[in-house]
Amino acid sequence: MPTDVQPTRIEADRARFLAYQVACPFDGTLVGPRFVTREQLDVPPSPPYAATVRCPNDKQLFEVVFR
Repeated sequence: MPTDVQPTRIEADRARFLAYQVACPFDGTLVGPRFVTREQLDVPPSPPYAATVRCPNDKQLFEVVFR
C-alpha cells in the first residue's frame, strides 16, 4: 500500500503563527510555536522560513511556510 510521504504544506503569516491564529488543515485546531517539531533554517531570506508542526488533537504533521 503506497504511503504519501510528502507533508501537507500551508502558507501563513509569521505574526499570525506566533499568535496561535493558524488553523490545522486537517481539523481546524489553532496551532502556534508550541507545536513545532522542526524549523527549516536553510533557505533565505529570514530564517526560519518554515516549521514542521504536529497538531495537538489529531497528531497529524504538516508544514507551515512563512510568507
